[in-house]
Amino acid sequence: MRRSQVVLVLALFFVAGAYASFLPDWTGFYTVFGIGFGLSLVVPAVWRLGPKRWVYLLATLIAIFACFYVKLRTPQPQANDISKYAPLSNVIVRGNVVEAPSLTRSERAKFLLEVKEINTSGKLSVKDSRQNTENQPNAANVKPDEANKFVAASGKLYITVPLIEVTGLRSGQAIELSGRLYLPSRADNFGAFDFKSYLARQGVFAGLSGRSLVLQGDPPSFGEWWFISKIVRAHVMGAGVPEGSLLSSLVLGSRAVDLPSDLKDAFIQAGLAAVLAASGFQVTLVLGAAIAISRNSSLKMQFLIGSLCLGGYLLLTGASPSILRAVVMGFGSLIGLVVQRRSRPVIGLVITAVLLLLYQPLWIWDLGFQFSFLATFGLLTTSRSISERLEWLPPAIAELLSVPIAAYIWTLPLQLLVFGKLTPYSLLANVITTPLVSISTYGGIISGLLGIIFVPIGAAIAWLLYPLLHWTIDLAQWINTLPNASTNVGAIHLWQMLLAYALFMAIWLLPWFGKMQRWTIAFVLACVVLFVPNAIAQSTSFQVTLPAFNDVPIMFIRNQNQTVLINSGDQQFATFTLQPLLQKLGVNRIDWAISTDTQPDVSDGWNALISNSMAIAQFRDISLGVTPKPYQNLQQALANAKTPLASIKAGETITINNQVEVQLVNQSPDIIKIKTGELSWLLLANIDQKAQQVLISQKDLLPKLSANILWWTGGQIDRKILDAIAPKIAIASATSVGEEMVNQLYESKVRIFWTGRDGSIQWNPDKDFHTLRDQQDSRSPI
Repeated sequence: MRRSQVVLVLALFFVAGAYASFLPDWTGFYTVFGIGFGLSLVVPAVWRLGPKRWVYLLATLIAIFACFYVKLRTPQPQANDISKYAPLSNVIVRGNVVEAPSLTRSERAKFLLEVKEINTSGKLSVKDSRQNTENQPNAANVKPDEANKFVAASGKLYITVPLIEVTGLRSGQAIELSGRLYLPSRADNFGAFDFKSYLARQGVFAGLSGRSLVLQGDPPSFGEWWFISKIVRAHVMGAGVPEGSLLSSLVLGSRAVDLPSDLKDAFIQAGLAAVLAASGFQVTLVLGAAIAISRNSSLKMQFLIGSLCLGGYLLLTGASPSILRAVVMGFGSLIGLVVQRRSRPVIGLVITAVLLLLYQPLWIWDLGFQFSFLATFGLLTTSRSISERLEWLPPAIAELLSVPIAAYIWTLPLQLLVFGKLTPYSLLANVITTPLVSISTYGGIISGLLGIIFVPIGAAIAWLLYPLLHWTIDLAQWINTLPNASTNVGAIHLWQMLLAYALFMAIWLLPWFGKMQRWTIAFVLACVVLFVPNAIAQSTSFQVTLPAFNDVPIMFIRNQNQTVLINSGDQQFATFTLQPLLQKLGVNRIDWAISTDTQPDVSDGWNALISNSMAIAQFRDISLGVTPKPYQNLQQALANAKTPLASIKAGETITINNQVEVQLVNQSPDIIKIKTGELSWLLLANIDQKAQQVLISQKDLLPKLSANILWWTGGQIDRKILDAIAPKIAIASATSVGEEMVNQLYESKVRIFWTGRDGSIQWNPDKDFHTLRDQQDSRSPI
């Protein structure tokens, strides 16, 4: 039994225990105990040369400790936490800036604030404060004579403010900020980003949409920001924008530098996201340069210079998980250099993981942490084997190819679990750009150091790097123009990811897999586990999804590999909610796109889907007569993509297959009937009282309204129309439904859902109807 095997088992059980702690109630403890005890009985009997039984029993105790430890370290709001006051429409808070502001996609500044005081009356007068107290139950404890007074508060706030307000703002600066205090919301749609959980893992339980900001005292005159500003100025002055910003990101990471959103998206889509994140690559360059400079000095001096360089780089880039991992391993290498002992990088990596999780256990859910460790683990365990199997290539090329291939293999299962997409040209992109990025990073470090001394000198070096940076950007953009540059394969299940990693571990650990043929068989089997179950499920799935979006009815239908999308929402919703949902469902093409609205912001949603490489086979519209300019742009985009575009006439039926049909029952007001299997849906979109009276007057139309499911936008519906429909289920795509309408449906024994309360709603023949809120409520809060 090797010592490395024992350390590896203990570390993996600690990580598994940290994951299991987020299972509800005591499920995590029972799970790790059962699995650990079972492995202690089975594995030693099967793997006689592996760890003994006592190792697995000890590892089980460590996993249970990890469960308790993570729960103990999970942030909880204190008694006077700022979140206790939310929501309030007008408050003033005082505190200290935790981190330097950065840019959001909506061109606002964001940062975290350590709260010291709060004034719940905001800038209101005493009279207005009484009125505000009546409207805000949480402000009831604020007496009129206490208006405009501050009280002590604690906790952190997620702040967004207009960009102009943060000019000159530094980390550690004391400020006073006015705005709207709110509680972060949970995700409203399947597959959407859970902003509330994301902030909670950082100990943030409230946000503030700021209106004005006042500095309290002078900003810090010196700090890491001073060095960063000098470096960025030198890069941008010499290479311009966006090349100079890219150079700063190569050196400092995208967290320290605000890259344009379109440039960041281009690199991510091309599979070059790691280029923008300061990680092991940059740390290796820094440490290698430090050792090279001090190679003629004593070992202690080399250790000192290397430590100073690592520490300084850590201060500049910030303590992100990927940087901390690389820096800790760098320190391990320096210690091995001093004591003249050969280091074991895999053992160092797993020990580093455990140390960082002891420091901050919630990093277990940080994607940067996960991808960084998996990629590094792949390089340490697999790159040499891949290089040996590429012996038919020149050694330099084989080495160049083996590094990105190993990282890609080990991060692929996690990528499929989280994003459900493949970047087929990622390996090509990384191989082509590695020389450009390496030279640019070395040059950027030199340019930054010289820029700290004198900006124009650093700018001169950055100017020489401009061609390399420009070519790197062009390559990323060119990769994205290739066919199927980003392919949605669908999010895999957790068991698929774990089984794939078990096979990868077996390839690495078991000598039986040493032979080429067996190694290939195991890898092919892992690919089958990752891709085949999803392909089978997608070909047989029948599912209807109703996303939640601002009182606009949106429906996505999938059956027998045929897809139908009714409405797309606005640009932001289509980009950040609908596109990720389709991505995780493995959808690369909309067979039938149907629009019931030509409002400009709604038209932008379709434009966003097309610009994000979502193919549309057929486009149908209910009212093409009105064509505002954004809708004309959509028509042009569809024409460029050679997508047939036509309007649906009253009474026309679109037959998708034998299970799905869409019929325009009436026009003005628009009424659509949708068939999904044995169910019929009736969509009443934006039907006001006047339109309802028109419907009631058409006696021959009312019998055609009969349907199993009423789908509407939440307004009051006349009793005569409701009786004509006679629904069993009512679903409102609305933030709220009037009490009178709810009571009317309950009296008629109609089961009711609405997206504002239930979040996204799904139906399939096996599970019937289920909502996002039901799914979330069955999980742990974080």
